[in-house]
Amino acid sequence: MKTSKSEIISRQNKIINYLRKNNCIKITELADMFGVSDTTIRRDIHLLANYGEAIRCKNNICMLDIKRSHPKFDDEKGTSACTEEKDKIAQYAATLLEDGDTVFFNSSSTVLRIIPYIKNKSVTIITNNGRSLFTDRDSSTELVLIGGEVIGNTKMGNAKMYTTGTLAVEAIEKISATKCILGVSGISAKGGLTSMAVQDPAVNQAMIRHCSGPVIVVADHRKVGIQHSFFFGNLSDVSCLITDAECDSCELEKIRQTGVEVIIADTQPALPEV
Repeated sequence: MKTSKSEIISRQNKIINYLRKNNCIKITELADMFGVSDTTIRRDIHLLANYGEAIRCKNNICMLDIKRSHPKFDDEKGTSACTEEKDKIAQYAATLLEDGDTVFFNSSSTVLRIIPYIKNKSVTIITNNGRSLFTDRDSSTELVLIGGEVIGNTKMGNAKMYTTGTLAVEAIEKISATKCILGVSGISAKGGLTSMAVQDPAVNQAMIRHCSGPVIVVADHRKVGIQHSFFFGNLSDVSCLITDAECDSCELEKIRQTGVEVIIADTQPALPEV
């Protein structure tokens, strides 16, 4: 039976997550772990290296350079990664929204997952995320998509599709939100809030500036402790970080010491099904 693309992507993400925790493993052990051939694993490693992962094989051992390993978030592989963790984070984030809130959502795939979990609350979402148009939402949830230059294309699988540029920033500047929920490419005590994409900071900064209430960051463990090229906010701008239990505990403690509340979504009491 032919393996689906989603299964391949899932296996590759699991390989990377394993290596981030353990640094190295024999190819034969990976093959046994996933019930595939050594050749399939070598093909996965080759593709992961092409994606930009700092991964290599030598003497039948697969290794990852943790210091140079920055996960991809803007392609199909990235949006399919850590789906269970993202859902837990999104569920918890939805509980922080209150009746009457006007909330900024940025282009993050984790933020997008929050929308279906908002139930029986009169909430207005202001977002630059084009994929929000295709996301199920409650009848009491209003959605406003701001204009601007469109980044991404629906023909690119699960790639992001969002608006940015001067028009997007000008639209945000005319709004005062009660809450702001942002996804990031990286959040760290040293580097603050950062993005992999040069188009992101201006919109994210505008959302932070025009929010009168808490700024909430949602980020799975792959992004905590990571610093990318494009800075858009200090931790002093952040009220709360919602993440998962796989995070580096030392980094989380450093973030707490800056005054940010840290919530581990997957250790919270089970939430009702929606």
